[in-house]
Amino acid sequence: MKNIYLISGLGADERVFRNIDFRGENPKHIRWINPFINESLESYSKRLLNQIESKNELILIGVSFGGIIASEIAKHVIAKKIIIISSIKSSFEKPLIYRIINFSGLINLIPSFLLKLYNPILAYFFGISSLEDKELLKSFLSKTDGRFIKWALKSILKWNNEMYPPYLFHIHGSNDMLFPSRLIGQVILIADGGHFMVLNKAEEISLKLREILKD
Repeated sequence: MKNIYLISGLGADERVFRNIDFRGENPKHIRWINPFINESLESYSKRLLNQIESKNELILIGVSFGGIIASEIAKHVIAKKIIIISSIKSSFEKPLIYRIINFSGLINLIPSFLLKLYNPILAYFFGISSLEDKELLKSFLSKTDGRFIKWALKSILKWNNEMYPPYLFHIHGSNDMLFPSRLIGQVILIADGGHFMVLNKAEEISLKLREILKD
């Protein structure tokens, strides 16, 4: 049995992996904890280490913001493989608009409670259309503290990472609107996959994961 840990996307929980077939593996879930005020990603990721039983030969699988967290955790453990899905592996892969928002400080003007509100535009940018996936997104938002969402968004905007290890594998959708695939290098591309493709492209992603995990 491989030593696999899963990290869901921003505000999401283990349900985001519910359609993924791990073929007999029994991965564990790293659950979100409340960040301290102005806590850095490095500090936050170190505190998540308490949820990891064995830190050797570790395989980390992270979706979206969870992929960024996986990259940060891997700096403090002996990782065998890092697999990120619908995420970024370096700050160079962030769209220019994110850099502008970070520089301007616009995120600070948005009340935390507004970040919890679901609207059809959000579903559009996440690339989801089914009622089931929309309801799951609504559930994620309703169960997540707006202050956590704001902290995480600010952390993504500020994330400054230039290097990543050769054992990092990046699965990404060609239609991802939050992290456009044209900005992503060295990627395993899923055709027509949106940002929420871990749910609606689960069969293809499961196949790619089995290929990566087979040795």
